[in-house]
Amino acid sequence: MNKEYSLEKSPLYRLRNKRKLADYLKMNKDYFEKEHNYQYNVFSRPKPNGDGKRIFTVPPDELKKIQKQVCRLLNRIETPDWVISGKKGYSYITNAEAHMSSKFVKTMDISKFYDSAQRSRIYKMFLNTFKMEHDVAWCMTELVTYKGALPTGSPSSQLIIYWTYRDMFEEINRISRKNGCIFSLYVDDMTFSSNNPIKKEVREEVACLLKKNDLLAKAKKDHYYQAKDFKVVTGVGLQDGKKIVLNEKRKSAIQLYEQCKKSYDIKNIEKLNGVLCSLRQIEPGIFPEIFNFVQSYKDELKEYSQKRFYRMRRQRRLKAR
Repeated sequence: MNKEYSLEKSPLYRLRNKRKLADYLKMNKDYFEKEHNYQYNVFSRPKPNGDGKRIFTVPPDELKKIQKQVCRLLNRIETPDWVISGKKGYSYITNAEAHMSSKFVKTMDISKFYDSAQRSRIYKMFLNTFKMEHDVAWCMTELVTYKGALPTGSPSSQLIIYWTYRDMFEEINRISRKNGCIFSLYVDDMTFSSNNPIKKEVREEVACLLKKNDLLAKAKKDHYYQAKDFKVVTGVGLQDGKKIVLNEKRKSAIQLYEQCKKSYDIKNIEKLNGVLCSLRQIEPGIFPEIFNFVQSYKDELKEYSQKRFYRMRRQRRLKAR
């Protein structure tokens, strides 16, 4: 089930029939014969760096289930090693690890990437890259977009946006290799690294290519790190070939720990456990005191997790009635 195959062997490739699409996406066979109006949950949260707010567009459960199946099918299609986003078992940490041994690092970020991936581009991707029939390509486009763009809270968006701009990213990888650099892509974050100084032409060529595709590099995320600099790659610190947790993440974890010690709120302790697990993927031995505190609630956390699972399952069943 998890075996990877080429694009040409994907069930989505050269798909001609909407009923077959419904079958592959585990829908009712007559799904596309009816009209569906889904209401997304739209909300905002402060960005981790404090630079404004990030808008989230989360699909309802029924549509999210369909998009998860789209994601599973796309996940089985082979993609280059330098594509980190959307792959099972890969994360922002995996992306940083790809550049741990390099002395020089260049980071670039694509501005408003999801908003720029308009419905027309996504439709053309299904039509030209996946070679779907026109009506099937349109159905797929409608399933994975919201108000003409890619929703940030959809499980399929990371891989959809890669496939939409695949040719551009392959050209960026060629530019990188031509200049002796390692390239990695994590959603809208592009990282280039080398043991030799990275030429300015790399940035210029990439920016030019982005512009040809109606995209811009975000100036605030444009950084070039020299050999002895402390480097930050997709939220992970890198120095002397080691991964380091950033100070703001350390501070947030300590603040949450202090709250937990005062309130003993199991919901917050579960959140602290999740934060600690994430940080320990970067620095395995970080915060032993917090680790021991969380471990002392091991049984309570297990019980709380089970109760939450059954509660969510009941809610889904009630919605389905």
